[in-house]
Amino acid sequence: MPNFPIIDTHLHIWDQTRLKYSAFDGHALFGHPYHIEDYQRDCGKLKIEAMVFLECYADFWEGGGQYIEEVQFVEDEAKRDPRIKTIIPMAPVEWGKKVDVILQKMKDHHPSVHGIRRIMEFDKNPRALTLSANFIEGVNCLEKFDYSFDINPNYTQMDIIREFVPKISSQIPLILDHCGKPGIAQGALSQFRDDLRDLARHKNMWVKLSDLPPYAGSTWSREQLFPYIAATIDIFGPERVIYAGDYPILLQSTTMEEWVDVLDEAFVKLGLTEHETRLIYRENAIKFYKMKL
Repeated sequence: MPNFPIIDTHLHIWDQTRLKYSAFDGHALFGHPYHIEDYQRDCGKLKIEAMVFLECYADFWEGGGQYIEEVQFVEDEAKRDPRIKTIIPMAPVEWGKKVDVILQKMKDHHPSVHGIRRIMEFDKNPRALTLSANFIEGVNCLEKFDYSFDINPNYTQMDIIREFVPKISSQIPLILDHCGKPGIAQGALSQFRDDLRDLARHKNMWVKLSDLPPYAGSTWSREQLFPYIAATIDIFGPERVIYAGDYPILLQSTTMEEWVDVLDEAFVKLGLTEHETRLIYRENAIKFYKMKL
C-alpha cells in the first residue's frame, strides 16, 4: 500500500431513483444504487486524496440524454465528500458541432467538468460510430473547452481506436481506459503490445492502469496480469500511465485494496523508483485531469 495518499481517476456512483440506467437492470451486483458512502466503506485502508468521477452509461436517446442530470447528481454526492474533484460526464459527441450547446452549459455552470467520455464499445456498430465524421468533429470540439476525452473500447475494437486517434487534435488530451480491456484470458499479449506501441506514438495519448482482473477470467492470477502491467509501463513510460480503481465495476473480480496491492507488487518487480510510483498513483492524474488540490 503506498505510503502517501493516492488519486483514484475512475470512480462510478449511481442512483436508479434519480437517473435511468437500463444497462444495469436486473444485474445482481449493479442493479442497485452506489453512493459515495459505499465507496468510502469499500476503500478499506486505502488513503484516497481525491477522485475523478466517470460517467456511468446513463440512458440516452436520439436527440437527448441525462447528460446534465448526471453531473448534478455527482455534484450532490460531492457535497458529502469533497474529494470528488473532477467530473467526466457523457456528452453526445456524435452530434458533431451541435454538441457545443451541451459542452457550453457544462463549462458555464459545472466547473468540476474537465473532460468527456462517450463509450463506443457497446454501440451496435462501434466502427461506424467512432470513425464517423460527426463523432470526430464532436470530439475535436473539446479543444476549445480545454476538455480531455476518455476512450473506452475492448481489445477486439482497438483497430478502430488506432484509426481514430490520429484524426483528433493533438491539443486534446486522450486517455485509454482500462488499458483497452485487453484479451488477457485469450492470451492476446502480442496484440496488446502492438496496439499500445501504435497509440503511444501520439504524445497526447495516455493510458489508465485500471481493473485488469475481469479480463483475465474468474480465476485470474497476478502472474497473468503482470505482463500487461509491465508492457503498459514499458511502452507509455511512467510519465503517461495513470492509476484508477474502477469502483464498483472491479468488485466483480477483486477489491480496491487488492488491486492496489497487485500494482504495488508489480511496481516493485519492475524496479520503479518512488518518484515513478508517485507519478502513476498521483502526479499524472493531477496533470491530465487538470485537478486543483
